[in-house]
Amino acid sequence: MKKTICQIIVFFSLCNISLWGQSLSVVYNYIAKNKYNTASQKLKSMLPQCKVDDEKVEILYLLGQCADNADDASFYYKEILKEKENAYTDRVLIHLAKIGLTHEDWTEAKQYSDKLLTKTFSLYYSEALFMNAQAHFCNAEYFPAITSYKEFINISLDSSQRELAMLNCGTAYYELKQYSKAIEQFSQMQEESPNSNFNPYMLYLLGLSYENRAEYTDAITHYKTLTNDYPYSQYSPLAEQQLVSLIEQGHYSSSLTTLPQTDELIDKKYIVQLAALESSTKAHKAQDEYKALGVKNTFIFTKSVNGKIYYAVGVGPYSTENEALYKKNRLAEKNINSYIYKKT
Repeated sequence: MKKTICQIIVFFSLCNISLWGQSLSVVYNYIAKNKYNTASQKLKSMLPQCKVDDEKVEILYLLGQCADNADDASFYYKEILKEKENAYTDRVLIHLAKIGLTHEDWTEAKQYSDKLLTKTFSLYYSEALFMNAQAHFCNAEYFPAITSYKEFINISLDSSQRELAMLNCGTAYYELKQYSKAIEQFSQMQEESPNSNFNPYMLYLLGLSYENRAEYTDAITHYKTLTNDYPYSQYSPLAEQQLVSLIEQGHYSSSLTTLPQTDELIDKKYIVQLAALESSTKAHKAQDEYKALGVKNTFIFTKSVNGKIYYAVGVGPYSTENEALYKKNRLAEKNINSYIYKKT
């Protein structure tokens, strides 16, 4: 009799497992077909039937994955954290840290990444380091950001996030006015990733770092590399501004690729402005169009209006306003509107 009862119990247990497995199989099939709402409805109907903790956390995790907004996803992930440590705990922590970063909730991002960082052998330890560094960096907490970035760089040699970690680590040093360490970090990045997409910004910060150390030759070298190699970068006009400033301060540089000769920049203050645009790319395109119309000696310069940087196309420069006015009138004869701008 007892043997028969045991066999019945085992039979029904196997049926339950089979039915449970079939239900999950249906859910995963919905997810594979991107039918997340249908999957969510199915999962919610299964949740009250869960009698085993492992089943419950798997359902909660899948609900988080299928959620159509971050708040709902966070709710389900946090429910998992209320359960005892399980196979989904680390994954949930990394998801919550990501959501914190996305929503610029630096406190939450740090909170959940910190929990993962207590688990040295977690599969998500490296990713948690990066997120922790990002949260500190975005919150202008540069010392702890550098600590996490450094460790991440040391253990994540092949990570796609390594370049950004190196860039932000160098930027953090720059913000702390530790210019030598910033230069060291950026130089390491240059050596390891010579074709990085972050090169324009890195070159600009390298120039600023050298300039702050009064190493003007190196500063000019990096500014000129930026303007020569990345003329359409948003940082190229900013580098040009720094170059002009260094020239006016008496720090020698040869002629610049996108600006008039050095002596003209210093001595001639009047520019006939043809256009002022919001991006360097648009300014270079406009410059080409003016050249096609026969306008010679055009160049691109930057100007600040109410705190906003504009990229202007100009002709000149000229020593006197009369010279500039003469050029303006000649352009008007070709139906080209212009404006006389005096450099301060």
